[in-house]
Amino acid sequence: MIYTVTLNPALDRTLYVEGLKTEQPNRIHKEARYAGGKGIDVARALLAMGVPSIALGFIGGFDGKEFEGRLLNEGIACDFTRMSGEIRTNIIIQDESTEHETVLLAQGPEIQPVELMDFVEKLERLSGIDFLVISGSLPRGLTPTVYERMVRIGNNKGVRTLLDTSGEALSYGIRAHPTIIKPNRRELNELAGTELQDIPAIVRYCQTLQDRVSVILVSLGPGGIVMVESDRALHAKPPEVEVKSTIGAGDCAVAGFIKGLVSKESLSDCLRRAVASGTAATLNPGTGLCRCQDIDQLLPQVETETVNA
Repeated sequence: MIYTVTLNPALDRTLYVEGLKTEQPNRIHKEARYAGGKGIDVARALLAMGVPSIALGFIGGFDGKEFEGRLLNEGIACDFTRMSGEIRTNIIIQDESTEHETVLLAQGPEIQPVELMDFVEKLERLSGIDFLVISGSLPRGLTPTVYERMVRIGNNKGVRTLLDTSGEALSYGIRAHPTIIKPNRRELNELAGTELQDIPAIVRYCQTLQDRVSVILVSLGPGGIVMVESDRALHAKPPEVEVKSTIGAGDCAVAGFIKGLVSKESLSDCLRRAVASGTAATLNPGTGLCRCQDIDQLLPQVETETVNA
């Protein structure tokens, strides 16, 4: 079974307007509420691809019950750890006249030490794990060492781990030797402590991490994904598409890569599927994620080339 971890999930509230104006009232003509978070979107995309998973993380409050109920309605299995605080709510303003969006991210509640230990003990008790996906930001009250601990728990169970986070959480997580990491270019630059000017420079830096990470996936946005593993580096590039939203594109790429792995595809084919899945997510506005028919259409158009550092 695949487990996804989202320590700081959010109830996303999308407000649709026609022509967002400043310093005057804006009339909302449509509203949608959505159970969000990076690991949650990975679980959602996996479900769309026919791959079951179970979502882990912290949940609490009245909005937390709504959050869990929405996942239940979607068919997403979850096993959350209860917290005393209220789950955070993010605001997304979708301007339908321009197709521009404004995202306001809430900070979220503070996790108490006893709640953290409830979560860790739950993770340690789990059996039948094939893959552990750890995504997203730290909630208040937790330190980056939590990511290192989670990866070590996965390693102790002999399961593959994928880490998709940033900053100190990524640095600490790498110390525990995850199987896969998926930083974007900005996050990799932050990890390197310098601006990696081109793809060969990205590959050279990733090669310095390979004593701790088996596979490194670096997202370049519309430029695709660079994969560095063992003795090679590949760059997969998507076709040009009309981008309607980038929300969830990275999470769909993660789901696509995992879908390839569980289907016993080669790593190069997993990479192509990741790029097709991430690109498919950009075809849908707002919080819409990838659709399998779009992935199938894009997959043959994804080009790969070997990168020499």
